[in-house]
Amino acid sequence: AMAFLRYAQYINENGKLMGIDLLRYYPYGFTGLQEFSFLSYFIFYFYKFLNIFSNIFTLELVDILYPPIAFAVSLIFFFLLVKKLFDDNTALLATAFLAFVPSYLFRTLTGISDKESFATIFLFAAFYFYVSSWITKDNGKAILFGILSGVTTALTNLIWGGGVFIFLAIGLFAVIEILLNKFSKKEFYGYSSWIFS
Repeated sequence: AMAFLRYAQYINENGKLMGIDLLRYYPYGFTGLQEFSFLSYFIFYFYKFLNIFSNIFTLELVDILYPPIAFAVSLIFFFLLVKKLFDDNTALLATAFLAFVPSYLFRTLTGISDKESFATIFLFAAFYFYVSSWITKDNGKAILFGILSGVTTALTNLIWGGGVFIFLAIGLFAVIEILLNKFSKKEFYGYSSWIFS
């Protein structure tokens, strides 16, 4: 988790992320920084944004504070997803359970600035927008929600390797819908706009 702070500090000092991290895999260095770049730049730009309002925010403080902020935003998308699938009470109960799951709390607590807390925002958003695409009756809205789902799927995969679960879940769902002969033209538009975006 300290790597993201170090990368954000490097961006702050040099304007961009290094090509090779020489502090990892000595003597050759680590070249796979693509997986770390999106979150590192997010922390840096979040720091710049918060400094517009007050200069009390240091890069270290922003790195510490972003996981609980991401936790709160991810709970909103999770609530909206479950509400779209069930009802308000079920969504509230499910969100309360998620908010106290120890493994989820560990990944989203203050001071643990790792990928998962940020990626779950987009993970839940991708499912929410895809379900919205599937439920809507309008072809235009199905395409719009499919595009939003595709963009949030891409953002999840930019941050975290676990984003492949979105492809597995939505792909399996589409196959089941096709086998049950419930895959209409609207679902095709939503699915196509998701996969292409």
